[in-house]
Amino acid sequence: MKPILRLISLLLTVVLYATVAIATPTQFGVSGLLSQPSADTLESGNISVGLWLNGSQLNNGEAATILPFSLTLGLGQFIEAYGSYPNLMFNDEEADSGRGFANIGIKARVLGKRSSPYKLAVDLQARRHVADNASTDGETGLLARAIASFKSGRVGVHVNAGFLKNNDSVVRDDQVVAGAALEYFPMARLRLIAELDFVTARASGLEEEIEAMAGLQYFYSPHLTFHAGLGVGLTDNSPDWRFLAGVSTSQGIGTFTKPIPQIIIPVLPVEKTEKVKKISKFKTITPLLPMSRLAKPAPVVNSELPVNPGEEKIIIEPETQLKLAKENDAKSAPVTPISSPAPERVSKAQESYKVKQPINTVVYRKFRFEDVNFAFDQYSLSEAGIKALSQVADSLRKEKKWFLIRIDGHTDSVGSPIYNDKLSYRRAASVGQQLVTREGFDPARIFIKGFGESIPVASNKTAEGRRLNRRSEILVLLPEKGD
Repeated sequence: MKPILRLISLLLTVVLYATVAIATPTQFGVSGLLSQPSADTLESGNISVGLWLNGSQLNNGEAATILPFSLTLGLGQFIEAYGSYPNLMFNDEEADSGRGFANIGIKARVLGKRSSPYKLAVDLQARRHVADNASTDGETGLLARAIASFKSGRVGVHVNAGFLKNNDSVVRDDQVVAGAALEYFPMARLRLIAELDFVTARASGLEEEIEAMAGLQYFYSPHLTFHAGLGVGLTDNSPDWRFLAGVSTSQGIGTFTKPIPQIIIPVLPVEKTEKVKKISKFKTITPLLPMSRLAKPAPVVNSELPVNPGEEKIIIEPETQLKLAKENDAKSAPVTPISSPAPERVSKAQESYKVKQPINTVVYRKFRFEDVNFAFDQYSLSEAGIKALSQVADSLRKEKKWFLIRIDGHTDSVGSPIYNDKLSYRRAASVGQQLVTREGFDPARIFIKGFGESIPVASNKTAEGRRLNRRSEILVLLPEKGD
């Protein structure tokens, strides 16, 4: 029965596990779905280019086919700039298609972090109409709107509303714009989309323009996305139908987080004869070990790196000691109580030994955790990270040497240096918190440091190099002889 349950869990995880798209450019350049914007912004350092085929059937039976081009720039963690041109075919069918303007704009997320379920953004856009009709060609307008997004798991809802100020009220009245979109990820790289677009009448005597569209996006890779949609006009002033197809490419981090299959093993009832494994505190002996006793066992966990004991030296600074978060900030999961060592096992020298000034140490063991052990752009440990850290903790509890621990955080070069320094420090602190609150280690022996992007182990010019540079390391340290 157990193998069957595990197989079912594996299949469900691989087929149904859906990654969350970070941000994808629309045919208008602003990030979102097919035509409707979202409150997401393009990742810092990303440059996305899109080429679209937009075909529509008019009420009078004529067809209009245009080729829009879009460009999106990620300027920071919460802001993007964008623009588009309506038609690279230059066949003077822009106005008939209802997509007859070039635009340039900027969008900023003002509420919610990148990974938050709720987000709010503001969008400012300038438009210039392109048409063979001299009375409308060159007409400009300014659009201001608010965009709200909510995402939960594989489902997302986006709404927007704003005001379009047209510069020539004789030809075109000011208009109210609004829209809504629904997204659903049935699998990791496929997003299904439904959109509704509303614009009030552009001149007296005309109806408002309402159009609905359904489509999909396929994320072939983090840097290549395919788009397709089929729309229908709901008023006489809208095209009878519209077909939209496009391809966009993004340089930098990409427009989605590459999915990593996770194997979920079901929790089976524990038989009465089984005993719950107790976590015991690691043993301590004298801190003054001669260098000749630095020999260590072979690596016992996958994250451990080979080290020549005593060759790499580290200076521990007291101000880098782990500061525990407030009690109400900790997770609600129960902590296994750990009793203090027996008095006969703790010498007076050990009881009084505290790091009050810089101390010279040597690296005895080293463990490395990749970026997948954290949620994207976050510093909280993922389930995979917690399991990996638990393996390291089990290994360290078997040590019979007295040691200190320093946890180092590192990032790639994407993003500002200040942001990367803070993110690396917070990730190191998250690992330290886990060792103390869930694994029972003494916080007085744990020190943390964030190095940001300053110590790469590979080139930041490639995606693989950036992946290797996004890491956290645990250094197990022994005091150097004489300290």
